[in-house]
Amino acid sequence: MKETQYDSISGQYAEMVKKDPQKQFVQYPSALHLLGDITGQMILDVGCGGGAFTRLLVNRGARVTAYDNSAGQIAQAKESSKSIFVDYLVADPMEFRRNEQFDQAVTVLVLHYADDTQHLRKFFSSTCEALRHGGQFVCILANPDLKQLDVPMYNRCFHKIGNNRMTVFFLDQDQTVVCSAEYSDFSRMDYERATITGGFSRFEWVPLHIENGGVEAMGENYWLGFEEDCPYIGFIAFKE
Repeated sequence: MKETQYDSISGQYAEMVKKDPQKQFVQYPSALHLLGDITGQMILDVGCGGGAFTRLLVNRGARVTAYDNSAGQIAQAKESSKSIFVDYLVADPMEFRRNEQFDQAVTVLVLHYADDTQHLRKFFSSTCEALRHGGQFVCILANPDLKQLDVPMYNRCFHKIGNNRMTVFFLDQDQTVVCSAEYSDFSRMDYERATITGGFSRFEWVPLHIENGGVEAMGENYWLGFEEDCPYIGFIAFKE
């Protein structure tokens, strides 16, 4: 497995995730809400990174298989999950295969890192193959319709670099860049086509909201305009 950009920033990114309000009060609770009651379910975590969300799934009573193409991120996930059982794998959707059928699959801010639309389609097709009929693939995506670019947004800054590519800069409390990552600027149509050609029956877009505790923890000013031009959006692909 070749080195990924998250291998090179895995330590910095893992530290940021621990105290990231957007993950704590938007991304993770939104994914859990869309998954519903997962007690006793077999869940596939696609692009699990350092395992922060994976551990939330286990704490909700799920049996989890999780994979990521970054060996560094998987090593951190295993180190942080010693007290629980998770089947962690270093893999890419191009070669991911499991014999078991999963009740649901989930991915949080991963699919925009697909290299191109063919790679994106493989994320959906490999996940669809792994799901039982009646299962769903819950995705938290980078919002293709985001308007605020090249300005600090909460603790990130998004920049178009051309050729359907974007850069996200992760910022600290002083708005200093901690690390950055490059990703594909997919459109809504790209996701919709990848879903259907990947084998799913239908899809649904879902706006995201700030969990109540987010305003209390960060203050109203922190979140001004967030839901009106949210950097993230929910997307559910259904296998019927």
